[in-house]
Amino acid sequence: MIGILLFWLAFAPVQPVPGKSAVPRQEQLHRQKDSAAGTEKRVLSNPVAEILRCQFDRMRQQKDPAYGIERQTFISQLARFYAARGYQPVWTNRMMVSALIGAVEEAANDGLEPSDYHIREIRGFYGQPPATPELQARYDLLMSDAFLTLASHLRYGKVDPVSLDPNWNLSNNISRSALEYRLQSALAAERIAAVLQELRPQHPEYDRLRKGLARYRLIAREGGWQALTEGAAFKEGLRDVRVPMLRQRLEASGDLAFQKKDSSTVYSREMTNAVKRFQKRNGMDVDGVVGAATLRIMNVPVEQRIDQLRINLERYRWFFSDLGPTYIMVNIADFTLKYVENGRQRWSTRVIVGKPYRETPVFKADMQYIVFNPQWVIPPTILEKDALPAIRKSTSYLARKKLKVIDREGRVVDPASVSWSQYSGANLPYRLQQTAGDHGSLGRVKFMLPNVHIVYLHDTPTKDLFEKSTRTFSSGCIRVENPLDLAGLVLQDSVKWSGERIRAAVNTGKTTTVFLPKRIPVFILYMTAVANGDEILFREDVYNRDKTVLKALVKPVPEYKTQSCGL
Repeated sequence: MIGILLFWLAFAPVQPVPGKSAVPRQEQLHRQKDSAAGTEKRVLSNPVAEILRCQFDRMRQQKDPAYGIERQTFISQLARFYAARGYQPVWTNRMMVSALIGAVEEAANDGLEPSDYHIREIRGFYGQPPATPELQARYDLLMSDAFLTLASHLRYGKVDPVSLDPNWNLSNNISRSALEYRLQSALAAERIAAVLQELRPQHPEYDRLRKGLARYRLIAREGGWQALTEGAAFKEGLRDVRVPMLRQRLEASGDLAFQKKDSSTVYSREMTNAVKRFQKRNGMDVDGVVGAATLRIMNVPVEQRIDQLRINLERYRWFFSDLGPTYIMVNIADFTLKYVENGRQRWSTRVIVGKPYRETPVFKADMQYIVFNPQWVIPPTILEKDALPAIRKSTSYLARKKLKVIDREGRVVDPASVSWSQYSGANLPYRLQQTAGDHGSLGRVKFMLPNVHIVYLHDTPTKDLFEKSTRTFSSGCIRVENPLDLAGLVLQDSVKWSGERIRAAVNTGKTTTVFLPKRIPVFILYMTAVANGDEILFREDVYNRDKTVLKALVKPVPEYKTQSCGL
């Protein structure tokens, strides 16, 4: 991600101002020679600058493979920056160093590791400034590296999402030249802390996640919570010696108000309501009973919850700047969809996502049109893995699913005339098309957002599945609980497309395509910890993606190795 930042680009040559005569070529050459001579003179007059020049020369000659491509690219960019300023040191003002130390320490509240930004050495420099030019040069480079690396991590995330998912297509949009100018100006104006604060996501949910991280770290410092032992399910009125421990667990997470003198062993109505709050926060069935499933979630250590918050703060840094004022966001892990208009959430609903072995991918696409009474054509994956194996066993599968076999000329074919065993999903010369209606796999409406995954949003006839707390039942597409309400929102015309007119269009049974007046960005994301007001909602990692992010997040940034350049 550091390489993306393009912070220290070489300065472009100055172009002649229109309307003014250009400087003759010979004079330009003389001026360039004079400038180079002046720069060299400044370098030679400052031993720290001379050592900086020497260090960059040696680093270019002795590339360390441990740095990786991004780190090597950054070193080259940093070298060009120092060259442009005659290799003069940057961090000569103690107030700037103090501001950098504060910003690096503050990065811990973003779930980042201050050790990635040389915090120990920078503190040492601040407490006891180096006496030799070589040490001064080393610390100047370390602080420039810390500033640049932290700026990149706050703006783009430490982990490159493409390295984890090659299909990632969300861009962290920002003008590179504008960012470069901002960072250079920050150094010139000594606005270290301010610019780093500006670079972190400016979004209320990100701020709430940061506060949640601080709160759970406080819980950890106070001892966290003990794991509850297995036993009979806790139901209201139960007497159990484990009740005081359960009470402490609920108090620690804030689901139950602290009661200093309560040592009762009765599972009370108050505790039942606290368990319901806990279950709701954790996306579980809300019944107030502490059975095996609730006990398992309660016994997740506070340290794991801290990691979960760090992981999702990182995920937020990957995409936040792509969010415009109006968009649709699906959180796969939360099984929810929300519609945000002009920065305000207007509506939300439950969704069903892909099975663990047919995961719904993470991506962004624009919703362009909707189809009322859609006819479903079985997509390649389902055709290969589900439909053809079932048809080979019995062609009655086609009748049960109300599927027609249609050839390339659009003619309906008798299923009995097809030798199904000789075809695969790749070479089948027919399409299997399901008629529209309440029975159809797409229900009464589908929302099209063209993408390489062939994933879209749609209605479903199996509405009872929305009552499940874990909703991984689809083959990758996203089933929406209240699709007609969503249609009314995205069509953005309460007169032409009122709720009554939408229902009338559906009731005709006719397949109708309606283009949206304006494309709406749809973000399909995967967040296992989100903020809801002051509450932190944790969700199961249904696709086992958290560990991969955490492993990359905690991997130390390669040490910045300076070369010996004693005078």
